[in-house]
Amino acid sequence: MTKYFIAEREYYGNDKMTARSKARFDADDIARKEGFEPVVFDIPDRTNFSMPRKIIWQFKIIGTWKRATAKLGSGDVLFIQCPFRDHSVFLGSVFKKLKKRGVRIVLLLHDLEKLRHLKNRNTSFFNRVKCVFEDKIIRHADKMIVHNEKMKEVLASSGIPEEKMICLGIFDYLTGGEDVQEKDSVKDLPVVIAGNLMREKSGYAYDLPSDVPFALYGPFYNGEGKDNIDYRGSYPPEELMSALDGSFGLVWDGPSASTCEGVWGEYLKINNPHKTSLYLASGLPVIIWKEAALASFIESNGAGICVGSLKDIGGIKAKITDEEYQRMKENTKTVGTRLRSGQYLSEALKKAVS
Repeated sequence: MTKYFIAEREYYGNDKMTARSKARFDADDIARKEGFEPVVFDIPDRTNFSMPRKIIWQFKIIGTWKRATAKLGSGDVLFIQCPFRDHSVFLGSVFKKLKKRGVRIVLLLHDLEKLRHLKNRNTSFFNRVKCVFEDKIIRHADKMIVHNEKMKEVLASSGIPEEKMICLGIFDYLTGGEDVQEKDSVKDLPVVIAGNLMREKSGYAYDLPSDVPFALYGPFYNGEGKDNIDYRGSYPPEELMSALDGSFGLVWDGPSASTCEGVWGEYLKINNPHKTSLYLASGLPVIIWKEAALASFIESNGAGICVGSLKDIGGIKAKITDEEYQRMKENTKTVGTRLRSGQYLSEALKKAVS
């Protein structure tokens, strides 16, 4: 048995200033550490492709996949991150032929497009079609590494056999084996918000409570100046950890500061946001929505607090003693060590190929 993984080399756009691509690169590195050999795909920038060219490209991708996977045979394992950067509605036929040759397919689900887009009435027809084909493709997998038990339940309810699914727990956040130089922090420092700060994605960041200081990091922020809000700019993932400075990291999503709602808020109920891993790997305890899928992880590991509304943060922080906060910091340090070493995906991959 030979273990392979699809290594997608992509262009760098605005997502270089978010952690979106880092999760995929970290998964590649962890797969290498676990003995997987790369099957390299070069991903072009298709941002400005015309519609006819996009359609033609759907057919070209198939030939690329077939040539790249031609050497795989019976008993081999192919690890693929989903959704695919170079997607085609015809990939199901490629996977079907691989299965007939005896290749075992292991998928790592980063995002479930069908759950994120199909609940949005403004989703384009193209994305709806894409979701349907993606659903068909993932059913070819022998094993699927899903975010958490909540996501596993949702997929099981849609007909995916439970025995196919392995729960990741939380995404890792590699640092090249180096220990993080943690800053001394106390509970009264600003609450950190890191990520895509576009109004359409993170509307809550423009309606933050005035009784708590916040430090914002990320692209597309255009809020008005407020005394309790400090926008500190945008950083690439490899520099962001050392830039973060605060008492807690906030995991929240959607348009409202009162609760997580809308498409992004609903998605938080089954999703593992990568920013959670960023905060913990950086030594920051987490403040997270109490209905988020990762709330139970934070609570069971003693690595932060769960809240129902952002308006609750000020009162809850005021009640936390210095001793309690330092215990959270120690617990966060323990989890961060695991994240920085890639422990969670390593364990999931071992289960998937056993």
